Amino acid sequence: MNQLIDPNDIHTAAATWSGFIYQGKVALYHVLNLLNTDANALNYSLQLDSLEDFAIVDADIKPITLHQVKAMKSNLYSTYKDAFDKLEQRLITFPCSGAYFHISTQNEKTDAQIKSLHPTINIYNYGANSFCQLKDINRLCEEQIALYLNNNLLQHHNNVENVTALRNSLESIVCSQIIDIHANNHAINGLTISEGAYYFIIPFENFREILVSDPTTILNEDYFLFLSKELINHYYLEFCHEIEDERAITEEEKNKLAIYLMQINGLNKASLIKFIQSILPHREVKLNSILDFKDYNIQNEEFKDAFLQILHELSASDGKIGRNFTWKGSDNLTYTATAINNPEQGKKKVCKRIFENITQIDIEVPYESDKLITTALEVESIEKELNHQTQVEGNLNNVNNVTKWSKISLTTLENAKKNIK
Repeated sequence: MNQLIDPNDIHTAAATWSGFIYQGKVALYHVLNLLNTDANALNYSLQLDSLEDFAIVDADIKPITLHQVKAMKSNLYSTYKDAFDKLEQRLITFPCSGAYFHISTQNEKTDAQIKSLHPTINIYNYGANSFCQLKDINRLCEEQIALYLNNNLLQHHNNVENVTALRNSLESIVCSQIIDIHANNHAINGLTISEGAYYFIIPFENFREILVSDPTTILNEDYFLFLSKELINHYYLEFCHEIEDERAITEEEKNKLAIYLMQINGLNKASLIKFIQSILPHREVKLNSILDFKDYNIQNEEFKDAFLQILHELSASDGKIGRNFTWKGSDNLTYTATAINNPEQGKKKVCKRIFENITQIDIEVPYESDKLITTALEVESIEKELNHQTQVEGNLNNVNNVTKWSKISLTTLENAKKNIK
């Protein structure tokens, strides 16, 4: 391979993860579109967050097309003008056959008007529309998958469940790429983020291999764990959009939340299960089947209204934050974020469920944690709330765990904020 560009001369957004979820879905849609329409597609590769938000490149990482993606609600031309100018400059710096701008909201100007102002770039079209909302991108990807199956004599795999399974497996390729970039960056003698984003390209053949595979082999624990990350990422995007509906969200806020999300996305299978259980100490967590995924996973309101709200309102911890998202308060107590979102009148039930849960499994919230942060529950200690009425059942080896947990208290976010800078 001939190196045509120095990757360290390119700024990459891969370090922050901001906007990556929508960007990755859009990139997947374009890959699928090319596989359905371009006879040379299997000679291409997908590059993320380097030459542009994503790029289609050849075997020498020479750009074929550049793509910038903006997942913003604004329809004002002025909101995007600087980004249009940037893409035009990128096309001069990295000449190729085309530069495309992807937007999630219909712009106040028509495609023709934008083209007259920026003649070297194109607004990307999704069928009849020149924009694609977040709520529509999964459906559009699945339409492309169904078309591929029909065009390649795989109609027998073309049903709703299989197509959804294939889409999630294809998305896992894209998400895993960013995780690999960061893992390599932290390895001994690893690449810089810019180098990793430049060199870690995904051959289109990788996507084809998934498309022609038997979808029934995909439905395993790894698949449902990826779905959990997909769900968490979707909740994160919704949360950011809800903040933007109320006020402008600062770059500092975006970056703080994006770094938290990157930590979660980087968890391996075992750690992800422990993480979900740790923020849901009052619920059972199972991820082995479609039914488990529906009934025993984290829910929208829990993750957005409790866990993400806690992370959003509390200060960052200067790099000392751990997997379980803990803070040291001015009262010298350790505070741990949870997704407990139950009303105040439900505190006895929550405490009982926590108590019963720890007799059966080893919850990974640190035992040295003094206070679990919730949205609405203030409990001096689990032990006092239950009035010693709950008996320990199950594995007696967990008695010590119960003793430690029984001293833990629950506190509201508002009260936690008083003791955490």
